[in-house]
Amino acid sequence: MTPTLTALLCLGLNLDPRIHVHAGTLPKPTLWAEPDSMIALGSPVTIWCQGTLGAKEYRLDKEGSSEPWDTQKPLEPGDKAKFNIPFVTEQNAGRYRCSYHSPAGWSERSDPLELVVTAPYGELTLTALPSPAVISGGKVTLQCGSWLEFDKFILTKEGEQKFNWTQDSQQHSYRGSQALFPVGPVTPSHRWMFRCYGYQRNNPWVLAGPSDLLELLVSGSSRKPSLLSPQGPVLALGQNLILQCRSDVGYDRFALSQEGGRGLPQRPGRQPQAGLTQAEFPLGPVSHSHGGQYRCYGGHNLSSKWSAPSDPLDILIAGQIPDTPSLSAQPGPMVASGEDVTLLCQSSRRIDTFLLTKEGATDPPLRLRSKYKARRYQAEFSMSPVTSAHGGTYRCYGSRSHSPYLLSLSSDPLELMVSAPHPQDYTVENLVHMGVAGLILVALGILLFENWYSQRSPQDAARR
Repeated sequence: MTPTLTALLCLGLNLDPRIHVHAGTLPKPTLWAEPDSMIALGSPVTIWCQGTLGAKEYRLDKEGSSEPWDTQKPLEPGDKAKFNIPFVTEQNAGRYRCSYHSPAGWSERSDPLELVVTAPYGELTLTALPSPAVISGGKVTLQCGSWLEFDKFILTKEGEQKFNWTQDSQQHSYRGSQALFPVGPVTPSHRWMFRCYGYQRNNPWVLAGPSDLLELLVSGSSRKPSLLSPQGPVLALGQNLILQCRSDVGYDRFALSQEGGRGLPQRPGRQPQAGLTQAEFPLGPVSHSHGGQYRCYGGHNLSSKWSAPSDPLDILIAGQIPDTPSLSAQPGPMVASGEDVTLLCQSSRRIDTFLLTKEGATDPPLRLRSKYKARRYQAEFSMSPVTSAHGGTYRCYGSRSHSPYLLSLSSDPLELMVSAPHPQDYTVENLVHMGVAGLILVALGILLFENWYSQRSPQDAARR
């Protein structure tokens, strides 16, 4: 076990005062465990005590016991002994020290060895919040939880740079216990892999766990891939869900993350056509847990760096609110190109947000907060001016703020039909234009006559 975990688990327990060891001038022995001092329940472990040549006997003491836990004769060449535990039990967990006897007397005792036993109970879960995908230099919170009530939790980082961290548990909002571990800033220089354990304060040597391994994905700045759902963003329970991550960069592998999810599934990239690599993530029959926001990343085999995240993709699960909204078009479902139309989604039950989908569209659903009018929740989706692209089959759904990815049942489909612009009747307009022109000609005639008359009057007066 690492010195850090030793320090974390150490609760300051004292040796039983009944244990008497004669300390002389002999060197202090060294005590260690193989394959590790943290060992799974039922696994074998060997404890080694190494002293000096000429030792006649080795003694292993377990804290809390007045009698030696075991004594062994040294192995050749006589400077160490081993103590075998073929099947580790919870009773074997604890703090050990060893000493050896030689013609000069008993040595002083070794530094303590904490033998920690892990037991697979408690169903510990380790989750990254908000996601196991973190931008380079960013921070993330790891949540270790269990349906059992533990006093403390331990987070261990595996790989090149190991460390261990202990936190007091917090009461979960529903049941069980949990602890939060802030981690970061993270960098892509090495891998970030974690497990967690739980234990009771009065038995720190027996750990529940471990959780499944959680690896953080550190994203960089290389070009983001795109993520899509061939089945569309709205699915029903039991429907098969497959997400596709693709890019023209030539990534060798892809990873998929779900906000609040525990894992980061990875798939090798394949080339369905020249200049395009992609990976498919089959997520199986849809359940409530599939609802959420997803992103994907691209990476190269010889690098720990990942691309920038794709744009988010929301997967929505229909039929989870027992309500069927209605969808209507105002002024009607038949509209001429260039005119305005409003699609009205309504429900008599409380709905916080309405979503409008178009059959066959690749864009995400339109969302509008509901308004309460005339004892109904409703939202108006305005289209102005209408073009031929607006034609198609529409449906609307409702959702609630506390679970935005779980939707109501679908409304009945509404087909919006867009016709060509109405032919314009120019007869009246032409008559108006002709009337205005006639008035202008009359006015000009009057002006010319007045001008002619004013010039003629002086001439008539001179003749007289």
